[in-house]
Amino acid sequence: MNEQQKNGPQRPAFTEDVIDLRAYFKVLHKWRKVIALGTFLAVLTSGILSFFILQPVYEAKTLLMVTQAADRQRVVEQDGLEGVVGTLSRIPVMTMNTYLGQIKSEALMDRVIAKLGLDRALYEPRHLLEMVDASVIKDANLIEVRVRHTDPVLARDIANAINTEYLLMLSDKNEEQMARSVDFLERQRDEALARLDEAQGKLKEFEAQPRSVAVLEAEFTQKSEDLARYKSRLNTAVIELQQISAGVARMQEELNATPQTISVERSTDEGVVTAREPNPVYATLSERLSERKAAQAEKEAEVQALTQLIAGLEGETSVLLAELTTKRAGLDRLRDEVNRLDATANLLAQKVTETQIARSIDLGQTSVVVVSPANTPTTPVKPNKKLNMAVALVLGLMVFVGLAFVLEHLDYTIKNPEDVERHLELPVLGVVPAVDARAAQRSTY
Repeated sequence: MNEQQKNGPQRPAFTEDVIDLRAYFKVLHKWRKVIALGTFLAVLTSGILSFFILQPVYEAKTLLMVTQAADRQRVVEQDGLEGVVGTLSRIPVMTMNTYLGQIKSEALMDRVIAKLGLDRALYEPRHLLEMVDASVIKDANLIEVRVRHTDPVLARDIANAINTEYLLMLSDKNEEQMARSVDFLERQRDEALARLDEAQGKLKEFEAQPRSVAVLEAEFTQKSEDLARYKSRLNTAVIELQQISAGVARMQEELNATPQTISVERSTDEGVVTAREPNPVYATLSERLSERKAAQAEKEAEVQALTQLIAGLEGETSVLLAELTTKRAGLDRLRDEVNRLDATANLLAQKVTETQIARSIDLGQTSVVVVSPANTPTTPVKPNKKLNMAVALVLGLMVFVGLAFVLEHLDYTIKNPEDVERHLELPVLGVVPAVDARAAQRSTY
């Protein structure tokens, strides 16, 4: 026998699918009572819980509008001391998320519990937070606060207490922060004033020194003027000396060219006699040359004296300038320190005033407005009875249909010919029908 004869004729694949689908329906039909009863019990249980067990939950809503909100946290725009001090004296501008985070804080819930006089054994801040939900309405500076509670009046009171206490908390926090800023700025101002007094004392002491900057400047100015004047005189003397020297040289040349004696013819009794006599021109030139040389010597002495005097003045001026530069630098440093401390003290005093003004601002009433206070809810939001029963119906069907297939899979008992073929993989040759014994006896007779 071939393999096909051993196993019998091959059945088409679609036949297997038809048989399996029918088997599924048979399983569902077989366990229909279990599925129906289980689903009914699930729906019934959900209905009992929704209608008789679960307490209705009411939701109270309130709406807040934030008038001073920033898109993001601002950074310090100014550099230096003014930017830092300006940050301390400025009312903080918060984002919507910051307002939202403050509403969802345990500190606010603690204030609400205290205001309403709730039993702290039953209502802790974290428990109260579980009843409260707050969210920012998109594209608006509005915050919606929702409070859920089984008591509709208490839900309303909690929502309204959140509004009231939140505004007070904002004002308290602003006042507390501004108070700390004022204290800090006042301490810094007092320290700046103390350092300013000390710096001014050092400046006065420095200016009162015997050789102060003013004295040195006057002395330096006098010596500079003397030096300039002597240099001018030296230049004039040098020019005059050059002129005299040139004149001496010309007269010396002229004198050299002039004969010391000249021939003179004289008429005597013996006739005309020629004699040699001193040349008066030479004598005159010689005399003038001597005078010029004397003047030249005098001018050379003047030039030499002026040169030595100028050299001495230049040395004194250099020493005086070095001393003046050192003391002027010290004076400038002390004056800069005084000016800096004075500006710092004035800035701190100004910021103290501004911070005190900001401290007096009621931030809660100016930055947040209660748009809609909470009213007493009349309709519960939980439980949703219809939804709960619908969900119980769907879940009951899913669970008990799955349970039916599990039970069918675990059932190995043989109840019909199909079970023989499926479990024993043997062909059914025949079926003995079930015969009622009484019916069989009646037919025999």
